[in-house]
Formats: sequence, C-alpha cells, structure tokens
Amino acid sequence: MSDASKFARLLIPLCFAHPCFAAEISESSLRAADAEQMRIIVDQDAKSQNAFMHENYIINGPSNRILRKAVLVDMLANGRMASDRFERVIEGTAITGNIGIVMGRETVQPQAGSELAEKFGSHPLNRRFTNVFIFENGRWYFLARQASVIDAPCK
Repeated sequence: MSDASKFARLLIPLCFAHPCFAAEISESSLRAADAEQMRIIVDQDAKSQNAFMHENYIINGPSNRILRKAVLVDMLANGRMASDRFERVIEGTAITGNIGIVMGRETVQPQAGSELAEKFGSHPLNRRFTNVFIFENGRWYFLARQASVIDAPCK
C-alpha cells in the first residue's frame, strides 16, 4: 500500500465521513481529497466512488474514451478498473475559488480482466494525470480527470 493510500485511510474519515466536519479549502484538504480518490480506486470501493464523484463528473481516460460518472462507478464495481499496483506522484496543485487541481504522474499495473489490461496488457503503465475537484457544501467532490498513458509496452 502506498504512503498516499495509508495517509488517506487515516485522514479521510475525518474529512468526509463525519457530517459535522466541514473541511476548508486548502492545499492539505485538496491533497487529502486526491488521496481518497486513489484509495477508492485501489480498494475498488464503488459505493464511496459514487458518493465522492460530482454528478457532472467526466473523464478523458487512459483507455482513450470520454466517460461519465455512472459508467465509471459500474466499471469499478465490476473489476474493470482493477490494478495490481498503483503509485502516484503529485507534481503540482492549484486552487482557484472552489476549484482544486492536482497534476502529476502515475504508474499503474492493470489487473488481468481490466479494461487497461485488455488494451495494453498486464504490464506497468506510466501515465500523466490531472484531477479536478470542486468544493461544495463543506467538502471536495471529484469533478473531472484526464489520465493518459505515456509509456506502455507493445501488446
């Protein structure tokens, strides 16, 4: 388990599970939201994914498709986004008003049976990512994502 995932497991219950807790707009709360997004994917937690994603969520995904919230939640619930390894390095963040942006690089090893494994094989993939969050009602919601494979072995 990555350090980000361990951090998210400790911090996220404080930020998101308690209705009386109102997070503030800050780089630390944005990073905690990004760590929660990663934890959700690693744990294949479709229920949390559904609650965490904004209703207008959209992704330009590493499979080179644009998808909406309902499709992503279904994919996660059915193992179509499963990975054997997932590491993320944040290289930059920005907050403008109630919009937070997290950018960096990821290494993902798709699990057999996942959409990425079918497209690229079950080998580690290097990706660039941009995650966009919106702060509403005292918490961050996952609004949009761009994830592009930049280095993948030929299948």
